[in-house]
Amino acid sequence: MVSEAPGRWIERLAPLDEKPGKTPFKRLAYRPSEVAAMVGMSESGVRNMIRRGTLHAVRWDGRWLIPASVIEEKLGVQFDSNGLVKTTVEAARVPA
Repeated sequence: MVSEAPGRWIERLAPLDEKPGKTPFKRLAYRPSEVAAMVGMSESGVRNMIRRGTLHAVRWDGRWLIPASVIEEKLGVQFDSNGLVKTTVEAARVPA
């Protein structure tokens, strides 16, 4: 009977999947800087809209977060399940 070298059996195992298949989740909220980049505004402009009450946001753990549903409704930005942004012509017209 021939014995194999120690550790040799490991090579026959399938490699571990280090990046298991992830289910794409739609983000629930975005930071003002992210929203600004989506619609081509400055971050201070987005923060001013929050301050005036034009754009609904919540303060959570010291950060302003803007719900994705508000972004879609008010700014005309659409997200798919991968979080990719689809802008419309209406996104260029930010409500005052």
